[in-house]
Amino acid sequence: MVIVPGALVTVDTYLELAELLAPDYRVIVVERRGYSPSGNGPRPAEFAAQAADLAAVLAAVGEPAFVFGHSAGGLVTLDATHRDPSMVRRLALYEPPAALAGPPLTPTLEQIRQHMADGRPADAIIEFFTAITVPVPPRAALQPLADALAFRASGLVTDLECLTAMDPDITSWSAIELPTLLLAGEITDPYGTDSVELLQATLPNARTVTLPSQRHHPDDIGAVAGALRGFFR
Repeated sequence: MVIVPGALVTVDTYLELAELLAPDYRVIVVERRGYSPSGNGPRPAEFAAQAADLAAVLAAVGEPAFVFGHSAGGLVTLDATHRDPSMVRRLALYEPPAALAGPPLTPTLEQIRQHMADGRPADAIIEFFTAITVPVPPRAALQPLADALAFRASGLVTDLECLTAMDPDITSWSAIELPTLLLAGEITDPYGTDSVELLQATLPNARTVTLPSQRHHPDDIGAVAGALRGFFR
């Protein structure tokens, strides 16, 4: 099983999930392009480059794998699978933000670039969460998280370049016929719910499972592991 992380989070975020699944699978967690220790690549960034990275990982695995993509990692997974489904057995995706593809976050990206140019990565993180979270949290509530994630802010710029350059028309993904599990949190942000509904209507062999009391970053990792194990089995 290959896990493709979302924006800002580190590989360590997925270690509990990997450990829960390790008795049943050989688990590989990919550190995506734009985040250390992986490199950056050409700019502005596009998901096509990250899809090629994932394809290289799958080729190195040497056999078709189960793939779980979280958030932006789900968009990378879909892009890679659309290009070449031969190395993927089944897909599981947790709220890939397809509803935000294209123009919606372009102004946010420009503001974040300015914050980065001014040497204020924590403000870049706050700008991002202010743009995507409903209702908008108070700045004081976001500040500790922003301070903790400031060292990942350059990767956020990469992800937003990819997302804003993405074609919002995802109808071409209807060619992905692999069995696909779409996971959503019950109390997630509207873009998560909207994105899962959009993908459910697009992917011909998808089914949606909503995890009770979970957000875009689920606290109950056991529930995620259980859903993945049941689907991939």
